[in-house]
Amino acid sequence: MKRWCDSRELDIALDLFDRMKVAPDVYSYNTLLKGLCDSGELDKALDLFDRMKVAPDVYSYNTLLKGLCDSGELDKALDLFDRMKLDKALDLFDRMKVAPDVYIYNTLLKGLCDSGELDKAVVLLDRMKFAPNVYTYNTLLKGLCNCGKLDIALQLLDQMKAKECLDGITRRGSDPNVAPYNILIEGFRKEGRLDDAIKFIKEMPSTYGCYPDVVTYNILIEGFCKEGRLDDAIKLMKVMSSTYGYTPDVFSYNSLIDALCKKKKIDRAMDYLDMMVSQGCLPDIVTYTSIFTGLAREGNLSRTMDPFDELEELGITPNEMAYNSVMYGLCQTGQTDRAIDFLSYMVCKGLKPNDFSYRILIKGIASEGLIEEAQELCNELGARGIVINASAKYMSN
Repeated sequence: MKRWCDSRELDIALDLFDRMKVAPDVYSYNTLLKGLCDSGELDKALDLFDRMKVAPDVYSYNTLLKGLCDSGELDKALDLFDRMKLDKALDLFDRMKVAPDVYIYNTLLKGLCDSGELDKAVVLLDRMKFAPNVYTYNTLLKGLCNCGKLDIALQLLDQMKAKECLDGITRRGSDPNVAPYNILIEGFRKEGRLDDAIKFIKEMPSTYGCYPDVVTYNILIEGFCKEGRLDDAIKLMKVMSSTYGYTPDVFSYNSLIDALCKKKKIDRAMDYLDMMVSQGCLPDIVTYTSIFTGLAREGNLSRTMDPFDELEELGITPNEMAYNSVMYGLCQTGQTDRAIDFLSYMVCKGLKPNDFSYRILIKGIASEGLIEEAQELCNELGARGIVINASAKYMSN
């Protein structure tokens, strides 16, 4: 039955379940419950749960809770959760009482946070009959930060410290429990409070006994780059090296290179590309896509070809975004015929052009004065379902 559930052949699995000659045990029920939940058949899963002729175990509840939370059925999830704790349960539960464990609490807490139900999440945290773990707090921290409630998140962090949930977070850059701090710093970044984030980082060692790691700095480097504060981003890269001995990684460089390219400072971007290679940090497809886009923006297509050819020598396979970037640059400089060649080359490499690929080409054809040809191609691609109608209409303008 598990094989049919794993392959999403649920009708066969249900039929096999109904024809079982022996009474199904909790494992059989759980297998079918998981299959139904994974396939989004929540009504059938709930019906099966209500018809269970054996006592559900913690796994039964957690499977159904996760399915409900993942599908946004939080009210049903909360109802189910309460059923686990009632002293006088429904007739089905008169035979047993299941005490939810921390994993079940965390599953429901995550569902509430992901849906922005923070008030309910805080109430649920207060109802826990045992000590929350770091994952519990991190889930709530992330939910608070995603909703911009940073002051409450700071209070929660202080609560974690008071309850000694942050013990042991003292080694520089090596302990995964620096995650709570990074969640908060990411929250500052999303709210544009980068200076507050810098102040918080400086206070981390003395206030919390924790040191920032490479991820911490990458969050802020990305933030400074997105706000156009490139000098601050470069300064931060130097600080992470001089203060803590951290070497910028590919994420550090990618943020800076992408920002420089968007500012049309392609020469400086190429300098940082050379620097990262010299420091033993290998560029990836994201690095080169930024370079391609930057070169395309300044119309320096002869240089675009060199790093593009270099990718395969480095063992990096160009993706659709890389090809689209080059095609965009070609069309912007009136070389749509070469862009079409690149589209053919892309297909030969086994990649499937996407909606944006065709939109680039149609706009390129139209920009060269071939309006009727562009319109004809647009209509043909729309009729064949290659581009969606909305895009087809947009491309023809």
